[in-house]
Amino acid sequence: MKRYQKWLPVLLVLLLAFGLRLVALTDIPPGLTHDEANHGREAVGILRGVYLFVFPLNYGSEPLYSYTVAGNMWLFGESLFALRFVNVLFSVFTIGLSFLWVKRRFDQTTALVTAVLLTIIFWPLASAREALRAGMLPFFMGTAVWFFWLLLDEVEEETSPQRRRWFLAAAFGICVAVTLHIYLAARVAWLVFPLFLLYLAWQKRSLFRKSWQPVLAGLLLAGVLVTPLFVYLEQNPYALTRLSMLDAPLANIRSGNWGPVWQNFSAALLAFIWPGYGDQFLAYNIPGRPVFDAVTAVFFVLGIGVCLWRWQRPSYTFVLLWFGVGILPSLITGPTANTTRNLAALVPVFILPAIGFATAVNWLKTQIKPLPTWLPATIAAVWLLFAGWHSVNDYFITWANEPDVRSAYQVNLVETLAYLEANDSDEPVLLSTVYPGPAHDPSINLVLTGDEASKRWADARWALVAPGGQSSRALIPASTPPHSLFAQWLKPRQTVQMRPDDLDPNFTDYWLDAAQLQVWIEEAPTSAALSAGVANFNNALTLHHAAWLNPVAPGETAELLLIWRVTDPDRVGPIVPPAFTTDVVMFTQVLDEAGVPFAQRDALDAPSWDWQAGDVIAQIHPVNIPAETPPGSYQAIVGIYDRLSGDRLPVLAEDGEVVGDFTAVPVLEVGN
Repeated sequence: MKRYQKWLPVLLVLLLAFGLRLVALTDIPPGLTHDEANHGREAVGILRGVYLFVFPLNYGSEPLYSYTVAGNMWLFGESLFALRFVNVLFSVFTIGLSFLWVKRRFDQTTALVTAVLLTIIFWPLASAREALRAGMLPFFMGTAVWFFWLLLDEVEEETSPQRRRWFLAAAFGICVAVTLHIYLAARVAWLVFPLFLLYLAWQKRSLFRKSWQPVLAGLLLAGVLVTPLFVYLEQNPYALTRLSMLDAPLANIRSGNWGPVWQNFSAALLAFIWPGYGDQFLAYNIPGRPVFDAVTAVFFVLGIGVCLWRWQRPSYTFVLLWFGVGILPSLITGPTANTTRNLAALVPVFILPAIGFATAVNWLKTQIKPLPTWLPATIAAVWLLFAGWHSVNDYFITWANEPDVRSAYQVNLVETLAYLEANDSDEPVLLSTVYPGPAHDPSINLVLTGDEASKRWADARWALVAPGGQSSRALIPASTPPHSLFAQWLKPRQTVQMRPDDLDPNFTDYWLDAAQLQVWIEEAPTSAALSAGVANFNNALTLHHAAWLNPVAPGETAELLLIWRVTDPDRVGPIVPPAFTTDVVMFTQVLDEAGVPFAQRDALDAPSWDWQAGDVIAQIHPVNIPAETPPGSYQAIVGIYDRLSGDRLPVLAEDGEVVGDFTAVPVLEVGN
């Protein structure tokens, strides 16, 4: 019974942690960010047989999280819940592991306070509910620390068999290697272990002599296990481009310009305690909100002071090193997005205020004799209830309902997809969004609906797609109002309102009348028609119509309408990363008398990744005419090129012979 009572508090804390992380999991955050959706896309791809070592979406993603999500989706189905539930579990595991380690290295009070803080504070709560790969890092960093310290204990006591020590060294090395397969910040987090060995060599030479060989063996094993990852990245540099964020800070350091680095350093430290300095990235934090409330910040600073004062005690020094190395990425790059970059340090960040509180209690015991047992418990309860209320209110009420946050989590698109599900039909659908590319809004659609084939994507401000050349539904949000030309082809059927303060407050269900589009083409003035009829681009696309929509004077914007039909999407261009689809761009150039472009527009607002044979695409190119352009008639050309290589799609004659890599369109008349 006594043993049960001993573990009851932490069991209740774990139950609370699980509840706070599970409640309304698919509603808060209120939708999906593109980063979350791309992890879901990767997991769905794995279930469909797409196995990669590193996933190039999100500027490159280490593999472990996406494979774990794929396993979760295999169990629970391809859904937002399955995507987010992974980090819920690992967060609760992290709290339990942290309690055990802190209890072993410090005391029961410090361990329990650490567990409560990890349960209720905004940062660990939010990161546990986000579908981001960095959310797994605290647990596996914690397991590496756990086995590292078990190894130190074993070699110090010299009572266990040699085989057990090498087993612990192997477990430690495997855990370090696992962290490196989760998130970029792990590339520096492992340094805490050799740095602590140097500390032991300085302060605890006997323990250092006994431990350095198995610890080094574990690190070497980690190096061997992670080598294939780095070899792969060396051979496929496109797979991880996020390292470029360090280019500017490292260039400043190399040039001796420490000013920006010092600003980042100080701001990153203040982000823990000072209002206005917290993470500014609204998708993960209330911009500027510090990690700690005022009371917890005091205990945090006190905890740092205690660790510095007790630096000769290995456990205190290790917590400081773990904290310092874990936040190193944000010390270099600044506090923005530090809620993900600092996750290797999540556990020690909350051990520090727990140490501060435990020290304050011990001081009270020296001042008040005897100290009533209820007093420390009352102080802790009042403090933690305040901190918990502050965090939970900020997260579930304030942050979750901010219009900017709802916009970042693409709530309009989420509601649009729900509307489609509730009003299901066999009609093809065009979805208009600000981000129609495959690594953006379509990933949200894939995670939430599992369907891609029946939908086409465009930004209706400049493009429309008629699937198969047939009439279809077109759902268009307020953020992408259709171009005025398109209005005559679109018949509104229903407008669905969101919250009045939403940045994208509604979407409209239109009927896209392909017959009206064809009538418009056929009845267009003959001066607007292509003089050469149809232009064939690599038997992939045919250009059926081109027309300048408006008279233009120097300094104004001319608009060119192009209407294409897809004949063979497999011939549009090469399959390219990061989404492994085609990614082509249409260009319009206005030429001077010497044939040199002086005005140009490169764009494709109905991306090629989801084109199917028979699709009709209307694309408008707004071309800015320089103010110094003399009035006159100017030749214009259009063409298509692959975004990655820049290679243009060839234009073919009727016999299949290549006749160029662009085609002429009607001349542009520039008036006075």
